[in-house]
Amino acid sequence: MTVTVLIIDDEIHIRRLISQMLELAGYQVLEAASGPEALRLIEETRPDVITCDIFMPGMSGFDVLEALKSESATAEIPVIMLTALGQEKDTNRAMELGAADYVTKPFGTTKLAETIEQQLGREQRDDA
Repeated sequence: MTVTVLIIDDEIHIRRLISQMLELAGYQVLEAASGPEALRLIEETRPDVITCDIFMPGMSGFDVLEALKSESATAEIPVIMLTALGQEKDTNRAMELGAADYVTKPFGTTKLAETIEQQLGREQRDDA
């Protein structure tokens, strides 16, 4: 079964880097540059896991997380916050809003793949 991961980040070079890392690890990857674009894409595709930056123009990652967790159709999709913000207050806020995990940038392919697999309730895959 192919796992679909949605990457939400307003910085194209970050999205592309994460996308390449995850595709090499065997995931199907979707990308969104903003919160509103992500919410539309999530409604259409229902990804298995979502990674989301926090600071984005217009709609922050916290706003996206709140929107997803307030809808029964999307509340169970694991959301992994990927951000340069490593402060405890940011981590706490994300977890209180329903984030499944919180990974700070920079991170390696193995760390992200392990985090995704943990959220899917599976052991780390051999090819990741």
